[in-house]
Amino acid sequence: MRKVNQPSNIFCFAGKSAVILMTRFCFFYLLLSFFIVACDKMNIFSRPHVASVNGSKIYLDEYQARIDKKKRLVPGNFLNQPDYMKRFEEEILDSMIMEKILYLRAQELNLSVSDSELEDKIKDIKKDYGEDFTSLFARGDIDYGKWKEEFKNELLLQKLIEKDVNASIKISEDEIKKYFEKHHSHYKSEARVKVSQIVVRDMSTAEKVIERLKSGEEFAKVASDMSISPEASRGGELGFINRFVMPEPLDETIFRIPVNTISPIVQSSYGFHIFKVMENQPAKERELADVREDVIADVRIQKEESAYVIWLEELKKKAVIKKETNIQLK
Repeated sequence: MRKVNQPSNIFCFAGKSAVILMTRFCFFYLLLSFFIVACDKMNIFSRPHVASVNGSKIYLDEYQARIDKKKRLVPGNFLNQPDYMKRFEEEILDSMIMEKILYLRAQELNLSVSDSELEDKIKDIKKDYGEDFTSLFARGDIDYGKWKEEFKNELLLQKLIEKDVNASIKISEDEIKKYFEKHHSHYKSEARVKVSQIVVRDMSTAEKVIERLKSGEEFAKVASDMSISPEASRGGELGFINRFVMPEPLDETIFRIPVNTISPIVQSSYGFHIFKVMENQPAKERELADVREDVIADVRIQKEESAYVIWLEELKKKAVIKKETNIQLK
């Protein structure tokens, strides 16, 4: 039998050396990787935490920061009461645990708020506040970056509730009818009057207004000539006013005087008023067809609130919550 030529010793040695070197390099690399990971874990473990939800931790520094922030809203005399402070701290921790449960649920559903969504929402807020928006942060000593991050978290929770709770709410025709029958008094049209007014600065001028009106001059003409209020250009016409919109004693006056009569002079912080009521519409019952959308909105709110409470309880039951003992707060 013919023997296969063996490679020379030098090549054997070289091959073995390469394998040994590669093995040693791989071992060193793995050891280095393990060391780096171990260091990271040591850093994580060295950061104290106060609780965990499904293994996700709530850290002591975050908890301390939340307590410090909430303390600013609490009267100083309460902070010196140990029993109150204990409940105060427990409630904050419970709220952070609940937040953690919700954020983990949002992650589970792959929900997020994009930068463009966030910026669009901030633009909407800026429209409401106008130029005062940026000054609000300076006046309140609020860090804009932190506020923006908190607002983003709030939007995420809104998105979560909309998807996990509100999207499943269904409202039947029977529910709409039953709700309206039970709460029909809530959907009455409010009493309102169509009224005009003349406002002047002093009693002597108000008496001159009364003299002109009693002599037969048109209310609109006198209002245009003598009233200092903005609606003077419209002959003093305010349009329809609902009950309890005007301050007292103005509200009482316009709902007491008969249609097409001139009121007595009424004083307020704005000046001296004379009113004329052109039309009086008393409160009245309305049919379901007239208020259907309002009823549906009210039923939805009621069902969403009920479903939200049940949903929260279910999430809390499923969560593995661990609170640490011997927490050292500043």
